[in-house]
Amino acid sequence: MRGRSGLNGIKLKEKNMKKILGSTRGLLALTVMFTMLIGAVPARAQGLVPVSDIAGGSTVFVFRTSVKSAPRRFVSKIKQGQTKLQRQDNARKVNKQFVALAKVAPRRVRTASIDPNNYAKGFPTLAPGEASKLFAGVGEWYMDRSDYNNALDFFREANTMDKANSRASFGLSEALALKGNELLAAGKTTAAKTFFEEALKYNPKNAPAYFGLGEFYTNADQNAEAQSNYELAIANDPELTEIYVPLGVLYYQKGEIAKADTLLTKALAASPDDAQTQYFLGLVRFAQNKNPEALAAFTKAKTIDAKYAEAFYQSGETLSRLKNYREASTDFKIATELKPDYFEAWLGLGSANYELGNNAEAVTAYKEAVRLRNNNAEAFENLADAHRQLNNFNEAESAYNLANVFMIRNADYDKQDAADIYAKASFMIAKQCEIDNKRNAPCRWETAVTHLEKAIALSQSSVDYANLGWAYYNWARWDINHNNAAAGQPRLIKAKENLQKAVGSSPTFLEGPLLNLGLVLNDLGDHAGAVEALKRVVEKEPKWAFALNELGVAYRKQNNYKDAVKQFKKAVEKDDKFAVAVYNLGEAEFRGGNPGESKKAYDKLVKMGQGRLATKLQIETRGIVLK
Repeated sequence: MRGRSGLNGIKLKEKNMKKILGSTRGLLALTVMFTMLIGAVPARAQGLVPVSDIAGGSTVFVFRTSVKSAPRRFVSKIKQGQTKLQRQDNARKVNKQFVALAKVAPRRVRTASIDPNNYAKGFPTLAPGEASKLFAGVGEWYMDRSDYNNALDFFREANTMDKANSRASFGLSEALALKGNELLAAGKTTAAKTFFEEALKYNPKNAPAYFGLGEFYTNADQNAEAQSNYELAIANDPELTEIYVPLGVLYYQKGEIAKADTLLTKALAASPDDAQTQYFLGLVRFAQNKNPEALAAFTKAKTIDAKYAEAFYQSGETLSRLKNYREASTDFKIATELKPDYFEAWLGLGSANYELGNNAEAVTAYKEAVRLRNNNAEAFENLADAHRQLNNFNEAESAYNLANVFMIRNADYDKQDAADIYAKASFMIAKQCEIDNKRNAPCRWETAVTHLEKAIALSQSSVDYANLGWAYYNWARWDINHNNAAAGQPRLIKAKENLQKAVGSSPTFLEGPLLNLGLVLNDLGDHAGAVEALKRVVEKEPKWAFALNELGVAYRKQNNYKDAVKQFKKAVEKDDKFAVAVYNLGEAEFRGGNPGESKKAYDKLVKMGQGRLATKLQIETRGIVLK
């Protein structure tokens, strides 16, 4: 009789058992259903999960990391920059600051302001030089009132009248730059560029004009040109601190975090209550892994602007990094309410709920994420993981398959990640098979094998070789238990080959593959080989009742009842509710000539409420246990 217990807390549930034909030799077996616990046993970095099979026991599937799997994060290839509205706001801020600074310390020598209303009946006829001064003075009057259209007209006329009037040409340059920024604020970026270029013809040191060109190039995604112009703007007017934010953001996007830090810190000192500055400094702190500081900045940003969806999202990301998933879920939810089409926020909300164990809520959020971006591999994989935790095996397999379809479309996709998804899809087939076994319905082991062969082609990983061996073994057991040994035997050989590759190629994790190899060798009749494999497992993991029981089975098949009894006793000592091991102990004691000990096992099974196993032991011992 073959049965298996849990691995470090994964325990057999000996309920819902029914008799089935266990092998071509007509042995009676039991279908034992396992619970898949979230925190399965780690094998170094891996997680091991038992999957019940038709032979009445379980094989072990190896996860690359943990059974639960951390949610896959979506990382945009483009670091976040300013929005169009934020860039428009930049222009308004720069104009406002420049005008305020110029009132205190003019950036040029000005002509005295002249009220044009004093010349309601027309301007007098003057010599060109004098007329130029008059018109420049009127231009200054309009500049004081931010009426840049009229200021341009008068400065342009003044410059035409007297090319030597530098006050007129510099006034014209300033008016052109400020008018251009006014157009930027209105979203008219292309039209604004002409004004900036003309402004620099009249004054090559015009800081607002360089800033405006920087904004134009930022809008056009020409970041090198944008950076150059922002830097020229600051070089020509260091007091224009409003330029620190767009230039700091540009440095952040380029990955020049130290420079971004310097500029945004200066900007924050000048405007501590600016939500945008707080937000982007938070991004810099997040990139520096200074998470408490990042959280403080994002919190300040969302306090200043309660509708700043991105600030709530980034706060949620930072809280997630700090493993405060409950507060993170609150911030992600607010972000989705403020911005219902916020893909990243829905993904974050799903991940926070997944980490909290709120898997149904995670599924809901992930479904919204894939609705918004139905070609995103990370969202589909996370959705699959959440379905897996809910035992929605069909839905999980479908989502895993879609995740890989979209992942491999990217030229630079991570082959190890893709292999992992193929492996998890195969595991879902196995979990569906547990259900199918109860109905004696066909299992799709061929598809599971195909998934794992694709994984190996990508990864050449010992984990995938281990799982391919596992899949071949289960496929073989299905064939053998359905009277098709001719098909099952070569699959047992393939299972052995792949498990041996796994064991031979990775000294860092052996338990799962060795355990499965022991089962395969037993079924191939190599009981000595099975004993050696399983001895290595129990030497490494002496607490695994599952492995101790299987080693006992291998000894039993060698008719070595003494060692079989020894291992079955250890298994029962480790897990006194391990009914199959109690049965095996009783049967081995009887075969070894100890009917009294067999009777103790029988009594224990009865006390445990395992009537079917007790009856089977009674039959196997020819009724001796009842005497």
